[in-house]
Amino acid sequence: MATNKPAPTILIVDDQPTNLKVLLRLFEEHHYKILIAENGERALHAALQQPDLILLDVMMPGMNGFETCRRLKADRATADIPIIFMTALDNLVDKIEGFKAGAVDYITKPFQQSEVLARVQIHITLRRQQQELKETQEILLLQKALLEQMSITDDLTQLLNRRCLNTILKREFHRSKRHNVELSCLMFDLDHFKKINDVHGHDFGDVVLRQFAGILKNSIRDTDFVFRFGGEEFLLLLPQTDISGAAQTAEKIRERTASTPFKTQHISTRVTVSIGVASVLEHHPPHSHNLTTFADVALYEAKRRGRNQVVLYEPSLSPETD
Repeated sequence: MATNKPAPTILIVDDQPTNLKVLLRLFEEHHYKILIAENGERALHAALQQPDLILLDVMMPGMNGFETCRRLKADRATADIPIIFMTALDNLVDKIEGFKAGAVDYITKPFQQSEVLARVQIHITLRRQQQELKETQEILLLQKALLEQMSITDDLTQLLNRRCLNTILKREFHRSKRHNVELSCLMFDLDHFKKINDVHGHDFGDVVLRQFAGILKNSIRDTDFVFRFGGEEFLLLLPQTDISGAAQTAEKIRERTASTPFKTQHISTRVTVSIGVASVLEHHPPHSHNLTTFADVALYEAKRRGRNQVVLYEPSLSPETD
């Protein structure tokens, strides 16, 4: 047997001391670990120790092997343990009943030791291969989930990224139109961010972006969506929020940003943000991408007016709406 794996454990369930003695000696000689149960009730308890395989006698007083097998298979904790019946019954009806109860194999008494070893080893190998396959599948599922998360997440801020925005924006835009409920979009741009990078370095600029992302996440509801749009630009989607509510949220974030010191152990600075706001039912964008365009136009106007302010979109700000 492979030395890099623990020795397999076998649960032997038999009410005959002679059989137990023979099997115990046989498996110990081949370095198996052994659990013993003299009846079905004790077998149910012993199986909770998760042996690699169960050798189960059919003819036992009280609960017979068939019923014991059915109860083991009905318990999620023991359902996956392979069971081999040991029986003097050699007719087809009994074998079919055993397989229906959940057994994987039969050994007919009186048994040959070489046959017992061969059948046991085959099913233990299959069991371990199935466990390894299950573990591999779980790892692959975790890796897939991680890759999917990485594909929609901005590495620096851990916010949703622009790729994810395209999907969510279309979904929420059509929901807004279909159910006649408001959807608002807020576009943010950190003021004079290039100066922060030039004066304090790009590492500190990254700190500012992460800390501003924290302000955004702490300012929204669970039903809202926050994205890094690109560079120092960020975007919020606020479902079921009209232009007035969106403006209040924008002003709250603007005030928090202006009053928050952005700092590391050695550097501290103040940062302001300009914000543009647009809403679906208020401004009637013809397509989902127009909603972000309207918010961006309002953002540009906020910066043109002197920055550190909130501007609501108006059609007069943008003659091109298609």
